[in-house]
Amino acid sequence: MNWAQPAWAVEPYFGYYDEVPPIDETELNAARERLQEARARLPHIGGATEPGVSAQPEPLPPPIVDERDGAPAIDFQEVDELRKTFQSLQAQRLRESAASQAQPTPAPKESLSPELEQQVQKLSQRVGDLERVLVGTEEHQGLAGMIGGYTRHNGFFLMSGDGDFFLRLPVLLQTDLRTFPGGQNGTNPGVMPSTFILQRVRPMLHFRLWRYFRGYMTPDFGNGFSNNPNVQGRVQVPDAFGEWDYFSLFRIRMGKFKSPIGLEMLQAPQNFSFMERSLARNLLPNRDLGAMVWGIYERGLFEYQLGVFNGVPNANFYEESAATGSAKTLEARVFSRPFVASTTSMFRGLGYGIGMSVGSVKQGTSGQDPMQTETFSYTFFQYNSNVTGDGQRIRISPQVAWYVGRLGLLGQYVRSTQQLRLVTGGQSVRTTHESWSAQASWFLTDDTATFGHVQPRYPVEPSKGHWGAWEIAARYAQLNIDPETFAYNLADPGINALRAKSSTVGLNWYLNTNVRLTTNFVHTDFTGATRAYHAASHEDGLMFRMQLTF
Repeated sequence: MNWAQPAWAVEPYFGYYDEVPPIDETELNAARERLQEARARLPHIGGATEPGVSAQPEPLPPPIVDERDGAPAIDFQEVDELRKTFQSLQAQRLRESAASQAQPTPAPKESLSPELEQQVQKLSQRVGDLERVLVGTEEHQGLAGMIGGYTRHNGFFLMSGDGDFFLRLPVLLQTDLRTFPGGQNGTNPGVMPSTFILQRVRPMLHFRLWRYFRGYMTPDFGNGFSNNPNVQGRVQVPDAFGEWDYFSLFRIRMGKFKSPIGLEMLQAPQNFSFMERSLARNLLPNRDLGAMVWGIYERGLFEYQLGVFNGVPNANFYEESAATGSAKTLEARVFSRPFVASTTSMFRGLGYGIGMSVGSVKQGTSGQDPMQTETFSYTFFQYNSNVTGDGQRIRISPQVAWYVGRLGLLGQYVRSTQQLRLVTGGQSVRTTHESWSAQASWFLTDDTATFGHVQPRYPVEPSKGHWGAWEIAARYAQLNIDPETFAYNLADPGINALRAKSSTVGLNWYLNTNVRLTTNFVHTDFTGATRAYHAASHEDGLMFRMQLTF
């Protein structure tokens, strides 16, 4: 293992993922090679415009003084017209020069007029200036030294010729139709209406500075179906961080980003086998503000994350977590892919690990945002408003995933323990909530299951009989509330469930690498802690999604 190996050269695994896939250096290297070839040929493009002229005029040397910074905006059509005019004039001068050499005493009428000579000089200077701006020099690259375009893995990007500076502008758009054919029975909340929503609308910005410093930030204009008051109607900022990633085994990140605990939470939403995460997300944090060191060893044989954060509630979305005290939350995770070096083992895509956090629940908060179903339409548990933190909170989450051929499996367990009490006084109570989920997916077409981005082997093209990739998926999840919660009046047993169980089936159609259609049916059952429970006993949700990514 080369400790000085740049992080961008390491193949990342499905452990710690950002919303934007890693930069594909292979594609960028190929683009740089094409640029170098173009730079070598650009000054020599074009020849004599007059038929029968075989001599090619030598390109003019660039001006000595580099005045690119003060040059006006380049009109590339003007450059082309000037080049053609100059080549024609230069070819004419070559012919006249050859004719004058053939005659011992050239006639004055055969030489170029002063006006023509002056025009040639002006055009020569103008073309030289423009070529200097466009092509550049060995010390300073011109505009032609910028690489831009679209590749399959990097999307739309702009990069300097040496690769030190990189800008990528991905976009994620998820438009949903959510219906409730079976309704939600009980006096609260009744039947939700069918509705179209924009669940996620994220124009992203991903950049690299001086090769080893990168940043990522994005707003989210979606979140159209959560009834969480902290999210509804607000433009969120899921991610905004900077990172130094010179070493693959030791990277430093600071800002707002995903908490490194649960495996399912770390997966990018555009890569889910389902439309949303399972019930287990209710016992995990989403994003938080903090600093973290992390690294990958031997392409995922081992990876780790270790960070210090302000500490956000479980089930939070993207709301900020300004500290109300000096206490912080320590979060850590280790993950291993033990057979990554094997090219033949069916366990090459097997990975397992564990994440955890230790910190205090902030005073004045319960450390738990409303627990919602997978449809985000119904809150089945929420602490009373007079509950506050009174000590330490510990989260732990063992996790495993296995991707082999068309099959994908993922499972995790989450245990969240926190110290709480009533604001009005009373005994300090230590409650422990648990949740687990297990899911399986299978490609009906000859495509490969992955934790990351799916690339259909045959994108939709009816003329060739290609219909993209088709995937079916099933998931079961359960969340159990500690009975002590109700025994000490931390939550109302009449409207809050003791247990929630969900079963989800889904069908995914990947038309190509950028377009995906998904449908999910989710059935969730609720059990109360006492006979006083009178809220919904179940929820049925039928959801459809069109997803666009690039």
